[in-house]
Amino acid sequence: MNRLLTLILLPMALGAAGCASKASMDAQYDASLQRWQGATRAELEAKWGRPTLVQLGADGGVLTWIVRNDAVDDRPGAVVIVRSGANGDPGHFMGGAPAPAVVPITCTTRFAMKDGRVASWKFEGLGCGAPY
Repeated sequence: MNRLLTLILLPMALGAAGCASKASMDAQYDASLQRWQGATRAELEAKWGRPTLVQLGADGGVLTWIVRNDAVDDRPGAVVIVRSGANGDPGHFMGGAPAPAVVPITCTTRFAMKDGRVASWKFEGLGCGAPY
């Protein structure tokens, strides 16, 4: 009986361990950002490219990167609805057709700078699982 339970429960436990939760992905991403503590703007830009937004302040400001990765929703029954119209014309909705839908997944990462170096960071979004 114990062997049977092991054969059933072990694969279930391993499968559950392979599924990353949002909290665990956030923790991994936050840990990957630790390496940027004390980095200069030039060091950030060398790896991340130009920031999406720069907010300058008396104490250094905030550098923001917004990364968008589109995912494809190819679940059975997913429907794409096309809206036609141009130049501000709201247009009309045309019938949907079964097709994969593109779902935007973003990650916004902000580095607070003090005295020219990264003092802290914040991030938000479902796309923050891949560390830089």
